[in-house]
Amino acid sequence: MSDVVTELQHAWQKHGRSARQMGFWAVCTYRLGHEALAVKNPVVRKAASALYGVCAFAVDLGCGVELNREAQIGPDLHLVHGWNIKIHPDSVIGARVGIMHDVTLGTNMERPGAPVIGDDVFIGAGARILGGVHIGNGARIAANSLVIGDVPAGATAIGVPARVMQYTGRPPSPPSSPPSSPPSSPPPPLARTAERRRADRRQARLPVQVERRKGPRRRPPSATEH
Repeated sequence: MSDVVTELQHAWQKHGRSARQMGFWAVCTYRLGHEALAVKNPVVRKAASALYGVCAFAVDLGCGVELNREAQIGPDLHLVHGWNIKIHPDSVIGARVGIMHDVTLGTNMERPGAPVIGDDVFIGAGARILGGVHIGNGARIAANSLVIGDVPAGATAIGVPARVMQYTGRPPSPPSSPPSSPPSSPPPPLARTAERRRADRRQARLPVQVERRKGPRRRPPSATEH
């Protein structure tokens, strides 16, 4: 009984020391119902089971949480948002597990059995973990993911169906710099200036003028020729 009291104290602290947190009441109901299974006195066990049945019905009616007392759940369970959480009776949940709202731990026709959740696992909102899968310690299940296969310890599962992504805790390495562009072709030579073009034109006309000067000279007509 001392262990149950300790767990209830931890649950009170985990859920913000607030009676308005429905997750707290769901965890309390599970702890009391699970403890009732170990009572040897049949009369006390029957009375405790009846009380558990009433409380479980009230929790299910009030917030939609079905945390069956046959499930094996470790210490410090935290129902972050205690709403619409379904836990199969054959499920196994380790210590210090956090579960968001709209989460289902159930069976799968293709893979019999119920999920086994390791320690320090976080399950995001809307996640579905179905079948006899094993979720390793410290794993993370992303929101709205459908997990139908094993997830290694420390990994993150995301998607429908979920894909396993290893996460080391280190920031992603910066992308490699793109290859340098090939050197551009040398720029074309500068256009000649107008002065240089005029000089070229003068140089081109010079041989013609020289040839004309080398030709025979005409003598002016003398007075006797008339």
